[in-house]
Amino acid sequence: MLIVEDEYIIANDLELILHVAGYPVLGVADSVAEALTLIAQQRPDMVLLDIYLKGKETGIDLAKQLEDKGIPFIYISANDNKSVLEQVKATQPSGYIVKPFREKDILTTLEISRYRHAHSVEMRLREEKALQIGLTDALSASESWEHKLLNAARLLQPNVPFDFLTIQYQKNGVNQSYNFYQVGFDEYKTLTLNDLQPMTGYAADQLLAMQSGMRFREPVRYNEEAFDGFCQAHRYGQVLAKSFRLQSGLVMPLRMSGNNSFVILFLSRKADVYRASHLTLLERLEQPIVLMLERVLAFEEVARLSEQLQREKNYLQEEVKTSANFEEIIGRSQSLLRVFEQVNQVAYTDTTVLILGESGTGKELIARAIHNLSPRKSKILVKINCAALPATLIESELFGHEKGAFTGAFEKRIGKFELAQEGTIFLDEIGELPLELQAKLLRVLQEKEIERIGGKTPIKTDVRIIAATNRNLEKEVAEGRFRMDLYFRLATFPITLPALRERAGDIPLLANFFARKSARKMGKSFRGINPQVLDELVNYPWPGNIRELENVMEQAVILNDGQTPLELGRPLVSNLFLFSRPTLSPENDSRDSSQSTNSPPKDLNDIKQIQQQTERDYILAVLKRTNGRIRGSNGAAELLNLKPTTLEYRMDKLGIRKTLSVDPNHSQTDPD
Repeated sequence: MLIVEDEYIIANDLELILHVAGYPVLGVADSVAEALTLIAQQRPDMVLLDIYLKGKETGIDLAKQLEDKGIPFIYISANDNKSVLEQVKATQPSGYIVKPFREKDILTTLEISRYRHAHSVEMRLREEKALQIGLTDALSASESWEHKLLNAARLLQPNVPFDFLTIQYQKNGVNQSYNFYQVGFDEYKTLTLNDLQPMTGYAADQLLAMQSGMRFREPVRYNEEAFDGFCQAHRYGQVLAKSFRLQSGLVMPLRMSGNNSFVILFLSRKADVYRASHLTLLERLEQPIVLMLERVLAFEEVARLSEQLQREKNYLQEEVKTSANFEEIIGRSQSLLRVFEQVNQVAYTDTTVLILGESGTGKELIARAIHNLSPRKSKILVKINCAALPATLIESELFGHEKGAFTGAFEKRIGKFELAQEGTIFLDEIGELPLELQAKLLRVLQEKEIERIGGKTPIKTDVRIIAATNRNLEKEVAEGRFRMDLYFRLATFPITLPALRERAGDIPLLANFFARKSARKMGKSFRGINPQVLDELVNYPWPGNIRELENVMEQAVILNDGQTPLELGRPLVSNLFLFSRPTLSPENDSRDSSQSTNSPPKDLNDIKQIQQQTERDYILAVLKRTNGRIRGSNGAAELLNLKPTTLEYRMDKLGIRKTLSVDPNHSQTDPD
């Protein structure tokens, strides 16, 4: 027992009463300083404390320190001043004895205080255990982090009071901020950094930078003057204090493994609200809370990876269903070798690549080659065709959306950028992207973060971007259809693919490759390609490039019997790029093909004429190959898979008549 009393007679009487009752007395002190010296030498079980002592400090000042140290105390005073009694009550003493006192008053109060103290310790342990269980349940609930932390804040309020609670949560280098402002009894308003912007006058990114700059190694409490120092050292705390009239604070960092961290900042409008007991409670709760958080984060990471793998699986299954235009890069031309060299130069970097070239030149294949040669090859390559989606769906497809973000958003959707995390995203037909989305894509390139539709916080991304287009983007920029800043961001490393007509030497290699591929798929034998056909392939301009060549060879394999070299199944004329002349009469059929018009069809009659002319040219080509023979083995009817009578009817309808011509080597019926 320790007696703190500045009147010698009263202190002596107290010491005598206690000795007789069997209470050992550690000493008598007449000032706060002397009392603290004695307490430092030996911790008392109870302190009998007068209010007014020698020196400037009072018994109330000592009571605050005793409360922090967890030492129970009883006031002994004749003071009945209302303001003093309010201060006495705030220190939560174990008892109060009014001078003058009787021996019975002292002993009875001591017994009651000892019982209350022992009972309060037991109750505190039970409450602390209940709080720990409640926090565990709140943090492990299957809710969003916002709701989890709000429920945890409600549980902490009776034990560590606050008017404003802010939690900084950092996971894998990404900062999240949660703020809870008490607006009534058990009523809280959740404030995002965007919500704080009009209240503080600072933008959300500025507030996040201020908050991220706060570093704490251990729990600290800031009351009165100490809080002023806290505000000077931490800009974020100063801004909150000014905006919400806060005067004290308590910081609790949770020491977690890896790159994860939680910092809890309790703030109050009262200047002297936080005690050492609050810190002690939080320190005792730290280990079980950290264990629970790490377990929750581990489960979340497992769930995230499982979801990511499932999304990748679904995506790749869809990719497998869509047959690729070609499977390998075939060719030895100098223009293609230059492309190979560029691919090798850029693949090992994270540089954004823009692939340019006509439709059908193999832009997707080059994108896959860049990805497969890059350090990201073990991750997914996600492809999205910007021209294949309506403008209203592209943003959701790229960046995803939250549940309820718009009509029809019944569940949260992960966008392609999140799907491609740590991998590569291939934006095909980038020139078709609407202007409003071009600005958002530019932000992704600059800030390395996205935001789901309806989302509140940005999501950091680690994605390598490869874009492709068959448009002239410089012309698109000049005409205001494509942003100049986005063009220069994308064109960090441009690769231009040559058209097939510019690499004619590769055509025989590609033709043989596609023919073998189609024959293998159809279970047919491949006997090579007729040399005349190869010459025809090499001399054709190929407006549809490699894709058109593959289609031509597939059709040739379909028509081939597997016993002879391949012949073309149709004439190499593309009415999509070069419209044939109108139907010619027998008299002017011999005109030079240079007279054909390049103008598109104006009406259905023009389209019908083009269709008839294409069919006429096709039949003429087959008749020429059979030397005009319609019937019999290898005749035109057999090659066209038509009955001879049907073919003759079509020839008559298309104005194809047979005339007898004399060839120096042999006579034959030559169609005209």
